[in-house]
Amino acid sequence: MNKLEMLKELRNKVNLIVKHIDNYPKDEINVVVANHNCLMDIFYLPMALPKEIVSLISARLVYKNEQARKDLVNKYLYAMPVEAHGGPVYTNMCLSQALEFLLNKKSVSIFPEGAYVYDRKIFRGHTGASRLVYNARNNQQHVNLIPVSIYVSRNDDLDNYNKIGDNVEITILPPIDYEESYYNYKYAKNKEEKNIFLHQPIDIAMEHIANNLDIPYENNYIKLRNKGNVIFNDGSLVDTKTAQQGEYVNRYNKELKDKSAKLLKIMK
Repeated sequence: MNKLEMLKELRNKVNLIVKHIDNYPKDEINVVVANHNCLMDIFYLPMALPKEIVSLISARLVYKNEQARKDLVNKYLYAMPVEAHGGPVYTNMCLSQALEFLLNKKSVSIFPEGAYVYDRKIFRGHTGASRLVYNARNNQQHVNLIPVSIYVSRNDDLDNYNKIGDNVEITILPPIDYEESYYNYKYAKNKEEKNIFLHQPIDIAMEHIANNLDIPYENNYIKLRNKGNVIFNDGSLVDTKTAQQGEYVNRYNKELKDKSAKLLKIMK
């Protein structure tokens, strides 16, 4: 049984409404970006889609030795870690591995804000999704950038993975046309110009999400609490400075490649 079938049992416990599913090109390759209300979004999003997807989520959710949560993630998701606390080296490793899924014709999802947003607003998204669609294009692979809005009725414990009785409304929005931004990025004359055109697709996507939810768009990144360490496959923690050493970088990269190889084998 694939994960999409598994998610049906979880979906039966959620009052979920999915709107405009026709905006999702299920026979094409997609990078799905969504706002982030609570922990359960990582399950709400893939259960709303018509085809299996690789979920790029916090490395803490994938690797942390909290067994109940880890079991839930492993049961329902094709999950790949995003390490936001290891600096550019670790971020780029995770994005490089995510690109391999796209090049193998597997769609991926990501939450660009990088953390739950407790207030009714949408924050500026980080550029990982833009990098993915641009790098796919550099490899002669066209990928859609699909914004998705998630509305979850509020509850008192947003970090509770057992809270599955919410009213959830998910809206699939039309794909973002990033062709001009990609062209301008590719032929930009300097780093400043590249940065502008790198941000454009994800900024537009997050603005569309905010408009659909009729809530304010905050043109700033959400403030993340830096954990100061990198988490590895066995749950062990290594402080960020030490983790820059070659032995740890190589170890993390190998673990990523091993995990993605297993997922690709399962998804075939």
